[in-house]
Amino acid sequence: MSDYPKRIQIIYAVILSLLLLFVFLPITIGWKIIGTIVIIVIAGGLLWRLKRYRQILASSTANIQFLTQKLDLLPARQRYRLPILLVTGSAAKDFFPNDLSLAESNVLVSSEAVWIYVEEFSHLPIVYDSLISKWPDMLGRVGIFLAIAPELEDKQGLLIAKLQAFRQSWVDTCRIAKYQLPVYISTHIGFNDLIYDEQNPLPIYWFQLVNERLYLLDRYLSPIDNWVNDIKISSDERERRLRLRPFLIETQSWIEHVVLSTLTDSKQPITKCVPTAMAIYPTNQSIISNNVIQKLWESLTTLPLPNTHKIQEIISPPDALVKFMPIAYPFSPICTMICGLVIITSLFGMGCLGASFWNNLKLAEQVQNDIHHYQLIPMDSYEEKRQALEQLKNDRAILNQYLAQGEPVRLGMGLYQGLRLIEPLNITMSDYVAKPPEPEKIIVKETEVVVKEPPVIRLDSLSLFEVGQSNLKPDSSKILINALMEMKNQINANQGTGWLILITGHTDSTGDENKNLTLSLERAVAVRNWIIKTSDIPETCFAIQGYGAKKPLVDNDTPEHRAKNRRVEISLIPQMSNCILTNHK
Repeated sequence: MSDYPKRIQIIYAVILSLLLLFVFLPITIGWKIIGTIVIIVIAGGLLWRLKRYRQILASSTANIQFLTQKLDLLPARQRYRLPILLVTGSAAKDFFPNDLSLAESNVLVSSEAVWIYVEEFSHLPIVYDSLISKWPDMLGRVGIFLAIAPELEDKQGLLIAKLQAFRQSWVDTCRIAKYQLPVYISTHIGFNDLIYDEQNPLPIYWFQLVNERLYLLDRYLSPIDNWVNDIKISSDERERRLRLRPFLIETQSWIEHVVLSTLTDSKQPITKCVPTAMAIYPTNQSIISNNVIQKLWESLTTLPLPNTHKIQEIISPPDALVKFMPIAYPFSPICTMICGLVIITSLFGMGCLGASFWNNLKLAEQVQNDIHHYQLIPMDSYEEKRQALEQLKNDRAILNQYLAQGEPVRLGMGLYQGLRLIEPLNITMSDYVAKPPEPEKIIVKETEVVVKEPPVIRLDSLSLFEVGQSNLKPDSSKILINALMEMKNQINANQGTGWLILITGHTDSTGDENKNLTLSLERAVAVRNWIIKTSDIPETCFAIQGYGAKKPLVDNDTPEHRAKNRRVEISLIPQMSNCILTNHK
């Protein structure tokens, strides 16, 4: 069938693979280049293989081109309902005329089916693929017809090997078709030659094997005993039928023990090939001496039986055998392509989730390692402690950037855990004690500034924000200006002291806990952004945190108490080397 769905799948897989490689996977640029080369080489190899396969199809299925002319002669309704039989085997050529061109002699259209000759078993997958590629409407209406002539084989082991090769080719064809193609088998043996009568030759009949019993392949599928004992026939013909019956029964047994057992052998590592129908044709075009059937007759009768007469030149294909061939309804190429794209997308999604999980794990591990390293440093190792603090500040700046602008794609996919890392960072940084100044620079007034509890400025949330919102009210500027002035007064009162400005948001206990945490954090961010925009205090002096309802001032049992708990607090934490502000007058 056409390979454009496969080309689309390959290109789509390449795009997603490169996206996964460059956006999500935490690897160095060198490995990314190597991965890109590998992806391009694999995709190029697959595309070249598809192109090469198309060329093989074009050169191996020339006889199918003639099928268009024959199908055009049929009515449209009949053209699209006829089953297609790929005929192969040692007796397959007996169905087709020899006096026509190569293409014409390999295609036969009967009233019930289209018969296409395939010379080699190995060509079955190629012929099928080319057929469906040219006529997609035939998908599900293709079967395989195996015509064997055991009188052309002198070694039964070689015949069994050929049957195994046919079984493998049938499996390969089914793999391309995405469903099990029905198989029909006909065995051609020259019974009529053994009882040949020049004056009254025995009419040629097809015989069908059904459930280990033999029937005449006619309109009524008559049992073989009824056919032999038909009261409407002459005594001479009945006698010939009686002589024919034991040969048919022995051939039935041979087919079951040799042909059928080989095709359905469960010891083989491939799927069983169970024929849809089997038939016996009592004539054969040619034989070889000492063949497997002659050996069979000699083993049964102890007599060499001659086989020298050719009854019929052209054999009509058994339309009645394949008239009711089951029709399959496999996925169309478009549906198969869509399913393939869905599978590729699912694999890409799983890869992205895995990479995002790994990236978040590495981010959390990095921050925790920085915190652990900071805590292991003794407090009197001032320089080493300060360097560790700078690393924590860098971590917090990155997390704040992700909070304000959104996390990068490689940390996304709903797995981002950066918000949970901000609070441990702030808690760890808050216990930093800077190196004391030199004695000659110590000012007594400044040393008296040290307090056990940092100054806290509390702002009522209802005065700053609407209920459930994090955007500042237009009239909140006055309250924020007063808070900023109070901050300035405390900073100016302690010149030369470093400060960490911690802004925390709080809510009452009503509503969803996670939403309250997010709302409190967003309100703290809004107040910090206003102060940065309005004042000359740099962003590095701030730390923000949203506690939700975790730290209430009073119980949330009355409306008044809940209103008191809804607040934004600005705490000035003295830290000698954190952020020293100068007073501009």
